Amino acid sequence: MTNLTIDSFCQSFFDLTESWSWEIQGFLDSNSYVHPIDSDTKVISTVFERMSAPAIRSIAKSYGYVVQLANQTTYPDFTITNPTTGHRIALDIKTTYARSRMVFTLGGYNSFLRNNTKNILFPYNSYADHWVLGFVYKQLAHYMDYDLESLPKAGEISCPYEVEAVFIREKHELCGIRAGSGNTKNIGSFVGTNPKDFETKSGPFSEFSYGKAACDFYWANYEIYCPNINSKSELLSHKDFQQFI
Repeated sequence: MTNLTIDSFCQSFFDLTESWSWEIQGFLDSNSYVHPIDSDTKVISTVFERMSAPAIRSIAKSYGYVVQLANQTTYPDFTITNPTTGHRIALDIKTTYARSRMVFTLGGYNSFLRNNTKNILFPYNSYADHWVLGFVYKQLAHYMDYDLESLPKAGEISCPYEVEAVFIREKHELCGIRAGSGNTKNIGSFVGTNPKDFETKSGPFSEFSYGKAACDFYWANYEIYCPNINSKSELLSHKDFQQFI
């Protein structure tokens, strides 16, 4: 049996979702009223995760894989495993909103990269691939505030965001060399200036023959290398990373 590749997954995913706008109006209650959502990234991430899940499950099933979910604080969002071959894929849903400089946060660097079983559904070394399903969206006008006399029905409310880009990439291709969110210990992506950058461009670790290994090594030792490596050229020329060239 052939293992699922990222190219095959991408082709299937975008074929299945070709006509999707990825837009929702809000939460529909049992009386058919729509309760609006805002464009906060945490809310939108849940929306995209739930909308993606049926397509992910259909693709996995067609290739003989099973899908398992993690809780909110455990990596990854979807674990896709072939029970026959043992091939295991980590698929994470990531979102950010469009602005002049865009950075995705790509998970913690002080958990499973340093402890094989910390905050991860299965041991880190049991995953053969790590993919990101990413969304860049534009925040639209704030939703109208409603009272009970004016609650809208389905079709009477606009979506608070507009999707600018959807991509599926290997995680290490997206990683940059700086933390992604202030003082929290999150891996940051490279900086994008256009939503489409994340579909086509790659971070510095893609320059290595062993890009994933170089990325894991850098981020597992982030506090050591961050003060002394400030560019792709410095990363590539650093003696500790010659083993990954």
